[in-house]
Amino acid sequence: MTARNSLRWRDRRAALFSSERARSERAPRTWSAPRPKLRRRLAVTPLFAIAVAALLALAFLRVSILRTRYALGATLQRETELLARERSAAVDARVARDPRKLRDVAAGKGFARPERVIDLSGEGGAR
Repeated sequence: MTARNSLRWRDRRAALFSSERARSERAPRTWSAPRPKLRRRLAVTPLFAIAVAALLALAFLRVSILRTRYALGATLQRETELLARERSAAVDARVARDPRKLRDVAAGKGFARPERVIDLSGEGGAR
């Protein structure tokens, strides 16, 4: 294999450094015969296609990761807002259940402590 490659190199070197006359004396190249470079190029084409597909898949994956991160950030921000609202609602509920506050609101609306209690269940005894 090495000798064959070196022969090719020798031929290429001779063709590069030969005179114009020597080039014109060579037999014309037949284009119908398969060229070795074309075979090599055809062998590399599937590898190139696989590499391009892998790069496209990697780009898609990176874009997908970025979209997921943005969605996660928006979700965490919304969760923080909802937790703040929940805390505020809990404070409002505790303030609304405060006995002093309830007494003041009831007094403002005209409610008062009863002066006497009437038991209507009949178990209070006969009068």
